[in-house]
Amino acid sequence: MRRIQLLLIALGTGLAALTTVGLYFYERPTVLTVAVPRGGESQKLFVALNQEMIKTRADLRFRLVPAIDVRAAAKAMAEGGVDLAVVRSDVAMPTNAATALILSHQFAMIAAPHGAGFANFSDLKGKRVAIVASENSGDANQKLLETIEMQYSLPPDAIDRKLVDLAGLPELLHAGEIDAVLAFGAFDSPQIAEIIQLLSNHATPPHAPDFIPIHEAAAIAKRFPGLEATEILRGAFGGSPSRPMENVETIGGTLRLVASNDLANATVSDLTSLILANRAAAATTAPLANRIEAPETDKGGVLPTHPGSAAFLDGEQETFFEKYSDMIYIGAMIGSVLISSLAALASRMTVRGYARFDLLMEQALTILKAGREATDAETLNRLELEIDEILTHSLAAAQMPKLDGHQLAALTLAVQQARLAIADRRVELARRLLETNAKLRPEA
Repeated sequence: MRRIQLLLIALGTGLAALTTVGLYFYERPTVLTVAVPRGGESQKLFVALNQEMIKTRADLRFRLVPAIDVRAAAKAMAEGGVDLAVVRSDVAMPTNAATALILSHQFAMIAAPHGAGFANFSDLKGKRVAIVASENSGDANQKLLETIEMQYSLPPDAIDRKLVDLAGLPELLHAGEIDAVLAFGAFDSPQIAEIIQLLSNHATPPHAPDFIPIHEAAAIAKRFPGLEATEILRGAFGGSPSRPMENVETIGGTLRLVASNDLANATVSDLTSLILANRAAAATTAPLANRIEAPETDKGGVLPTHPGSAAFLDGEQETFFEKYSDMIYIGAMIGSVLISSLAALASRMTVRGYARFDLLMEQALTILKAGREATDAETLNRLELEIDEILTHSLAAAQMPKLDGHQLAALTLAVQQARLAIADRRVELARRLLETNAKLRPEA
């Protein structure tokens, strides 16, 4: 019985330890690695989102992996080094990931100082264009310019391009070394707003720059699914008169958060839900949060949406039991097997214990009978040792289940009777020996 109790205690302790460990890992926040262009708006966004998730004690956290630009972030995802990545739709998208959220819609802005007289992109042939790099672009803006040139059948060297940063743009304008500027970003991007201001101030007197349209934007978007035809709306950059004074056709793309296909759908659903829920709070320190929107959930899309994100957006998230049904089922099976095994073991040990009791009773009764029929003291001594062995190795060692009053009384009576039988027989043998000796003496 003592062995069963120890087994139950050990099993209970083990189950409690497993439950504690399981709860620890279940309650522990899931940390997702995110490849983001270093120092850009997207990095600020995920820092802000992470802070909000810590405040609200959400079960997700972000660990940022800074990348040089969007192309490097996409490469990190393609190599399987991160769970999430911020990428641009017109840059080679990683094939092992799908869209979780659209972070912003962006467009190409091509502008020149007022009076340049460029009516269409093709007018830039033989001109000097400054490509303004940003923290997100890397060489993506140069590739975009090449894509537009292909549409207009311009040779690669038709436009003299210069890759510059924003700080070097005023000097180039002042020196007259460029004819137009290409930048890529959101309509409310501080970088684009500064470029517009620089081009406006370059005119004498200050005047709104000329915006160069890309009339074939829709055709380009058809050929390159990562791009989309869009417009720079009248008055997008403020001013009076409006800048621009009318809608301008251009090409655009999207900044996207993509999630690895290896991530569980439930994790991506939670990710999508938490970002959308916290975007307003995050926008106080990261304006990019205001532009976050849900992707299309059409399964036939060229840029697919992650099934986990689509499940949340379409209201098809798994319930708790659907999500963990396999674990619950397997756990129930394992628990059932453990309980059945324990019950069988306990039953077996109990049966063995009662069988031991029956054997002891049989041994005690055998000793009782043998004690009454013993013919010498040596046999009686051996029987006494057997009685002692029963008590020492069986009763004292607790090898039997706990006996009720009747069983204990029966066993005690059998042992006592055996001892009495041995004692009586010892007295009887001594008396017979004396009588025999007495009969032999007179004859002597």
